[in-house]
Amino acid sequence: MTDYGSMTLDEKVSFLKHVRIFADTGEVFLLSLATVLQGIKAKPQQTILKKGEPGDAMYIVTSGTVRIHDGSHVLSRLTVNDVFGEYALIDDGPRSASVTTEEESYFLRLRREDFENRIADDPGLARGIMKVLIHRMRDMNELEEKLAKSYIKIQKQKEAIEEQNQSIKEAKDKMEEQNFDLLHLNEEKNHLLSVVVHGLKNPLTSSLTMIDMMLNDPEKACEEHRDYAGIILNSLQRMNKMINQILDINVIESKVYHLNMERINLKEIVEKISNIYKHTFDQKDIDFRLSLEDLHAELNEVYILQVIDNLVSNAIKYTPAGKTVSIDLVSKNGKVVIEVKDTGIGIPKQLIPGIFDQYERKKHHLQQLDPDTGLGLAIVKKYVDAMNGKVWCESEADKGSSFFVEFEAV
Repeated sequence: MTDYGSMTLDEKVSFLKHVRIFADTGEVFLLSLATVLQGIKAKPQQTILKKGEPGDAMYIVTSGTVRIHDGSHVLSRLTVNDVFGEYALIDDGPRSASVTTEEESYFLRLRREDFENRIADDPGLARGIMKVLIHRMRDMNELEEKLAKSYIKIQKQKEAIEEQNQSIKEAKDKMEEQNFDLLHLNEEKNHLLSVVVHGLKNPLTSSLTMIDMMLNDPEKACEEHRDYAGIILNSLQRMNKMINQILDINVIESKVYHLNMERINLKEIVEKISNIYKHTFDQKDIDFRLSLEDLHAELNEVYILQVIDNLVSNAIKYTPAGKTVSIDLVSKNGKVVIEVKDTGIGIPKQLIPGIFDQYERKKHHLQQLDPDTGLGLAIVKKYVDAMNGKVWCESEADKGSSFFVEFEAV
């Protein structure tokens, strides 16, 4: 910076009258102040005060523009009649911000040394400067209050934005979840259609073949016709069972059904299913054992018959000749527990959690457990749940499986 002394004393006084912080001061004070003010000229981008360094003078901008900044952040800009560095007159501590010119600028400078020398002869100058500083402090307090209000407003806006972002995120997550569910449902639909098509094709083909043979070969004996009729009946029964299973599982999943519950003698139910499969056990050379207590539970008769039927049918399918299938009916801690146990191929432990889910079973290659529809064990689970019961499986590969069904005893 260079000295710039083109202003006369009267011009300085006249100029000071337009400086806001001196607006309430008298002519005598301004004249006293003007005698110690020094004209200064600064080049563009010249630093007047540097953050962290002690200041030694107050500056009044008479021409040009300066920026108050903290490194790369501009805090404010000052122009003609603005004042900065006034606290340096009474405090030699480090500056809180830097001041740099943005163009060629001119200032009136009051150095602390000149100020201290002057107030020794003119105490009124000290009082005037103190008055100016008090005004500036009031301005700072007002600014801090405005900043505090602005900060509170910004915080509220920030919170509102965060809430909106959270709502958007939740909506996005929900949409992604719904999209996943839709994709899963589509996979389930495709799987079910595939099961129905392939499951119905074989028994239907067999039935059509037998009927064609009966109609086009009249020389066949009636005994053979009865055999054909038996095959047709069996095929149609398989188709009917498959359709009923699909319809039943859809009804349960839709949760729009009324279930008639009554007191059921479980020993009689198990014996009824056992009699149906007695001939099958003999044909497959499977040792079938029963151990039944006389127990009752509040159940739906059709559902519990289907549950036991599916579990026994599943046990027969995967128990080789010479092995054993058993059914135990016992009471434990106020519960009725039915165990259907086989000594067949078993199930790896890691696959057991998905054993009752027809779609999980498909993904984990468990379709072999019910090749007709893939719905048998899924129906067991849904029927038992519908009757407020519990079903689970314990198994070990190559050693067999045990399926347990549990209800409240009555």
